[in-house]
Amino acid sequence: MRTTSFIVPIVALLLLGSLPGRAFSLLGPFSGWQSPDLGYNVPNGGNEYGGPRLRGDEYRLSTPVVTYGIDGSFLEFFGTEGARAVDAAFAVFNGLTNVSAFSDTLDEFPLKADGINPTARALGLVDIKTQLMSQILATLGLTSPERWCWSLRARYVVGTTPSYSVVNFNYDPVSGRPSRYINGTLYSYVIREIYNADGTVGFYDSREVPVDSANPMVSLASTISINSGLTSDDRVVRAISPTGRYFTGLTRDDAGGLRYLYHPANRNYEGAPAGSFRGSAATGGGGASAALESPWTVAGSSGQVGTTAVGTTTTSNTLQLVNLAVRAGVDRVRFVKVNTDPVLRQNARQAAVTYPEVVSSNGVVIRQVVSRILARPDILISARDLGVALYVPVLGGLVQPGFVNTGATLDGASEGPGNIEPQSGYTFSKVGVYSLNRGNTDEQDGQPGNIWGSFDGSTNAPVLYPIGTKLADLEAAALYLRGN
Repeated sequence: MRTTSFIVPIVALLLLGSLPGRAFSLLGPFSGWQSPDLGYNVPNGGNEYGGPRLRGDEYRLSTPVVTYGIDGSFLEFFGTEGARAVDAAFAVFNGLTNVSAFSDTLDEFPLKADGINPTARALGLVDIKTQLMSQILATLGLTSPERWCWSLRARYVVGTTPSYSVVNFNYDPVSGRPSRYINGTLYSYVIREIYNADGTVGFYDSREVPVDSANPMVSLASTISINSGLTSDDRVVRAISPTGRYFTGLTRDDAGGLRYLYHPANRNYEGAPAGSFRGSAATGGGGASAALESPWTVAGSSGQVGTTAVGTTTTSNTLQLVNLAVRAGVDRVRFVKVNTDPVLRQNARQAAVTYPEVVSSNGVVIRQVVSRILARPDILISARDLGVALYVPVLGGLVQPGFVNTGATLDGASEGPGNIEPQSGYTFSKVGVYSLNRGNTDEQDGQPGNIWGSFDGSTNAPVLYPIGTKLADLEAAALYLRGN
C-alpha cells in the first residue's frame, strides 16, 4: 500500500542521542476502536477533526496547489485588518522551502515559536493568525502531539479492576520511531477517569504529564485538538491556552511532521483530488496527448502511454486520468488566494489549478498533467454564529476536509494511507463581545468571554474585532465585569 525509502545520513544517526527530543502526530479519520469512552471524539469536548494515526497510515494532500478565499461574512465582521491576518497565516506556509530541503536535524526551526502578549491575555483575546495557522496544519494532515502523545488503545475490566493498553502516537521526524518528547519536553502519562458534571464517568484517558520542571515547549499543532483541556494536566492546558498567545511560525516538530508527510521519498497509494482530470485546463482534458505528456510507451499499446489496466484509454490518442496510483509526496504545498464573490461565496471567475506529476501504476511509470477547475475556493474563510459547547459560544471551527481511505482499496481491513481532500474551510465566530454568568446573577457578576484579535510580541496595541471595537472600551468593560 505504501513505500518509504528514507535514507538518514549516518552522521544524523550518530548524533541522534544528543539531539533534543522531538515528535509529531498524524491526523486521520477516527478508527472504529477510537471510541468516546477511550477519550476520542468526546461529546461536548470541542472540535475533534479526527484521531491520531499510526505511521504508515497517514492521510495527506496529493495536490501541490490549494486555493483559498475570503467571503463577505468574514469581511463584514473582521474588515481589512482581519483579511491581512488571514493572508499572513497562509504566507507562513508559502514561505517554507521544499520539505526535502529541510536540514537533517531541523535546526533551522525553533523548539519554541510562541509568546504571550500581556494586554491580549488580560483582555481575553485570541489571535486570528495563530488559530488559522494551526487549522492549516490540520488540513495538511497533522494533529496535536500534546493531545495524542499517549492514548488508550483498549480497556478491559475483570471484576472491579480495569486494565488498559496505552499506545504512543508521537513519531520522531529523524528516526521515525515513537517518541516521548515534544519539542524537547519529555511527557509521561497517568490514566484517569474523567467525570461528567453529574458525577458519572464520562470517559477514560491517559493524561499527558510533562516530566520536565520547565514549562512545556508546545507545538503550533497543539491547538488543533481543543479537547486538550480535558485530557492534559494543568501545565499543558496553560501552555496551549489560546488566550493572549501568538505563534511566529512553525516549531521544529511541526516542520518534522510536514517533512515526513510530504517528502518525495514517502510514496503512498492514493488518488488525485476529487474533480481532477488529465490534461491542461485550456483543453478541458479532452485533448491530452501521449506525445505531450510522457515519453513512456508500453509494448502492444500502439504507442499509447499505459493501457486500460492503468486507467488510460487508447481512443483517438486521448488519455484518461490515472487516479489511484503510487504517488510521491508533493514536497511543498502552496496556497494561492483567489478572488471570491463576497455574497455568493464562490470564485468571482472560475479558477484552474494545473500541475504535472509522475505516478506508478501496475509497474508502469506515467507522467501526466492534472487539472482541476474550481467554482469556489478550496479553503473558504467565513464567519457566523457557531453555536455553543455546553453554554460557551464556540469561537471558531474547521470545516473538516474529507478523508479518503485509499489503502482500503488494496486491503479492506487497512486504516490507511489515504487522501485529504483540499476542499475545507475555517469559520470564525462573529458573536463578538459576550459575558458568562453562572446562577441567577447580573451583568456585574459576568465574566468576559474570549474574542478575536490580532497581536504579536511588539508594543503595538492589539487589533480588536468586530471592526470598530475600541481597545479602551473593552478595557473599561473588562474592569467593570470583573468588579474593579
